[in-house]
Formats: sequence, structure tokens, C-alpha cells
Amino acid sequence: MERITLKDSNYRIIGYVDIAPNGDKTLRNEKFQILGYYSKQSDVTKDNRYMIVGRGDILTSLLR
Repeated sequence: MERITLKDSNYRIIGYVDIAPNGDKTLRNEKFQILGYYSKQSDVTKDNRYMIVGRGDILTSLLR
């Protein structure tokens, strides 16, 4: 599994994206709480309650 660290303009960590070998992604905030999921096979993004929030990979829009 690959992990990408997301930083703001002041280089503070604001989140992480974990990428599975099959292309699925999990978004976590700076405290490692899950914010959402992206399924490559179905091409949908879901929030932490598994509700569809959009088509395509829009995970970073879940960061607040």
C-alpha cells in the first residue's frame, strides 16, 4: 500500500491518501480519521458513512 501525504501552503500536514494495489483510495485527516473512500472499479467517491458523494475521484474535496 502506498501513502501520499497532503500538505497545505504552509507545509502543515492536512491529510493522507492510502492507495491500495487495485487503485482504491482511502482519505484520512491529520489525526488518521477516515474521511472517505474512492473505488476505482465503480469510479465513485463515498464519505466515511459509505454514502456516494460524487462520480470520479473527488476525495480531496472531503478535506475541510
